[in-house]
Amino acid sequence: MSKISQTVVVVVLLIAAGIFSAWQWYEYQTDVAAAEEVLRSHAEGLFHAVVGSIRSHRRLGAFFDQQIQIILDELIKSQDVLAIRIDDQDHTPLFVAGSHDLFPSNSEGRLTEKGYVYSGSFQIVPLPAGGPAGGARGYGWGRWIRGMQPEIDSPFASGGTFHATMVLDRGRFDTYVQRAFAARVGSCLTAWTTLLLLGLTFRSSVRAVRAEHARHLAELQARHFEELSQAASGLAHETRNPLGLIRGRAQQMVQRADPSSPTATDARIIVEECDRLAARLTQFILFAKPFTLQLREVDPDAVIEEVTLLLEPDFQSKNARWVHQRATQPTTVMADRELMRQAIFNLLHNAVKYTRPDSEVTIRTRSDGSHVIIEIIDQGPGVEPDDVPKLFMPYFSTDPGGTGLGLSLVRKIAIAHGWDVTFSPAPGGGSVFRLTIPQNGQKRAGK
Repeated sequence: MSKISQTVVVVVLLIAAGIFSAWQWYEYQTDVAAAEEVLRSHAEGLFHAVVGSIRSHRRLGAFFDQQIQIILDELIKSQDVLAIRIDDQDHTPLFVAGSHDLFPSNSEGRLTEKGYVYSGSFQIVPLPAGGPAGGARGYGWGRWIRGMQPEIDSPFASGGTFHATMVLDRGRFDTYVQRAFAARVGSCLTAWTTLLLLGLTFRSSVRAVRAEHARHLAELQARHFEELSQAASGLAHETRNPLGLIRGRAQQMVQRADPSSPTATDARIIVEECDRLAARLTQFILFAKPFTLQLREVDPDAVIEEVTLLLEPDFQSKNARWVHQRATQPTTVMADRELMRQAIFNLLHNAVKYTRPDSEVTIRTRSDGSHVIIEIIDQGPGVEPDDVPKLFMPYFSTDPGGTGLGLSLVRKIAIAHGWDVTFSPAPGGGSVFRLTIPQNGQKRAGK
């Protein structure tokens, strides 16, 4: 799966997590609103109970005010009510039960740090003169026993508009809200964990599919090279015998004829072409032959030193020089030493062949902690963009005299070890061929 597809999956999972989190936040706000509504309904019920008590106890006459204060004092003894206050229409306190500090200014129905504040107004009708029916007695047994005594002043005697304010304990509300919040956070964490596990599962599945694809491709390549090797062996057997016979006859003609004669010249050309064809055939067999890796610890810098000594005549012929930049610390990799030597030889030989006269070829070895990277940088003409995809294909070469198998052999060695071989243009012109080798063992080994 491409990186774009993986990015789309990650974005979808993040969007799903965001939508679920927003939904849980909405549900939490709904829980808080519902809990506050329950608290308001409870406060409203208590308010109507207090107002009903005031209206019903007006018949007690002289004892009315005392009874109201007793009722309010009893109410605040419960767990839910913290304070109650009765005000007249000018908001002057008439009866207070509980602490005065609990009553905020502008007491509307709202939550405060000290509790839930509920305030409401109610009407009391004035008492008619002389009792309920205009007679001499009325409004309580005490008045009937005492006879027609003057009416004791009561703030409710003349009726009017009054205000009741109560403060309820918000402890249960806070406990419910905290539990609701914890439940929503737990749901979010569960959902996020699930989405994370889905993402990791998807990533593991993608890696498994890639690994299976790479394994299947490796098997196909190994089978292809095995079939190619069998064909190469048959071709070598069918070609080398007659080729050797032709070369032998041509060599005899060179020895028998006058060295300056046309016959001797033609015979020498035949011998040279036979040698060139035999070398091409040997290189083709080497390319087609399956590898059996002999893995051991190898120092890449030591192998590079050997190869540069072998190619010193090639450097001298172009008046070129090489610069070997070693790794900052000794590094070793698991590899088949001879095959690594062959791969580095082909890359370095290619660099010498294409670099400009009087120029420089740089061989750089470095480590990024998990891989050893070998870079071979020349100062040649570089590679045309259209030719880059074909660089490692068999028999592709921009050199008229080349076989087109050098870089293909490097790629085959890299695949057998589980390495990566890549090309990139060099800054200022030229080419960079890069071998990336796992430092802590191999990715896979195959034929």
